[in-house]
Amino acid sequence: MKYLKLILILLLMVGCTTTEKQEPEVTVIPPQEETVEETNENRVSFNAVGDNIMHTLLLEEAQSDDGYDFSDFYTNIASYIRSADLSFINQETVLGGGTPSGYPEFDTPDEMAETLSNMGFDIVNGSTNHALDKGLDGLLHSISVFEEYDDMTYIGLYKSQSDRDNIRVIECDGIKIAFLAYNQTVNDHTIPNNYCINFFDEDLITSDVKKAKELADFVIVSCHWGTEDSDTLNSYQTIYSKLLASLDVDVILGTHTHTLQDIVWLDGNDGHQTLCAYSLGNFLSGMMSEESQLGGMLSFELVKDEEGNCSIENVVLTPLVTHYYTTDVSDLDNTRYGFSVYRLKDYTETLASQHGLNGYEDITISISNYRKIVNETINSDIDIEM
Repeated sequence: MKYLKLILILLLMVGCTTTEKQEPEVTVIPPQEETVEETNENRVSFNAVGDNIMHTLLLEEAQSDDGYDFSDFYTNIASYIRSADLSFINQETVLGGGTPSGYPEFDTPDEMAETLSNMGFDIVNGSTNHALDKGLDGLLHSISVFEEYDDMTYIGLYKSQSDRDNIRVIECDGIKIAFLAYNQTVNDHTIPNNYCINFFDEDLITSDVKKAKELADFVIVSCHWGTEDSDTLNSYQTIYSKLLASLDVDVILGTHTHTLQDIVWLDGNDGHQTLCAYSLGNFLSGMMSEESQLGGMLSFELVKDEEGNCSIENVVLTPLVTHYYTTDVSDLDNTRYGFSVYRLKDYTETLASQHGLNGYEDITISISNYRKIVNETINSDIDIEM
């Protein structure tokens, strides 16, 4: 009996013993990394806008006790300019170094260069019909002002023959881009020498483009041409756009007409195509026609693949609107204020109803009408963001 009790006690002790639970063995399989195909592709985003014109009322609005501050004009558009790797603008009015003045002989204050730099512009064209409004001294002064800004390249105006022969090339993300500029007229001003401005000339252009193509992957040409206030191409535009396309330049940026004109692909050699914007219209001005309030920002990407093949992709036109108010529509020469630039897609019906041109010569500013003008003007299949 004694032994039986002992056996029962031992059995109870064994039954009450807690056995530690063994976790199942788990084999951890590391996540598989996605295979990403490396292309070694270089890509540069580019924005271009048209004529930046400082009329008298804009000068008066920008003037302060400390000089001139133009930044408020561009508050609504600056971030889009800065978003690109490179941005181009046509500075229509020369920075002449004298007393600031508007139409007909412009002299824009030096502070404009600082404004353009702060906005993110990298390439500034100075070759316009107003380049000699203040003579050779004014032209040279404009060059000297922009030379103070290492972040901007000033094209189209030159201080010597060697300076003219020095083709401007910018390298960005491994892509080299050459910039050339040609001009149709300098109004009635005397041309002081044969190098300060490039005028349209077949032999000159052919020689320049050949050199530029040896230096760079892409060649972009600024063309100040056309008939002011017209949506019809003139002979300079038709003749020289064909010449440039036959030379296989990559992009033509047209300015001067103060109107938005067509953007097309022109055929060159062996399948090469030239992107041609005949006119980007006004970027900002104090002009008083309905069409002159509508401009465009042309955006695209310059692409160079690992084999050295170059292409232009993602071409987009973003229409722009110059906006201002007035206190008296019967006296627009003296009463307009609040000048600014908007993307058409950001512009509102409320703003359109408040535009200073409403009621002037039976004009009614409307978003729908501007969209209609854009759609009727751009006949190619490029994307339009509006």
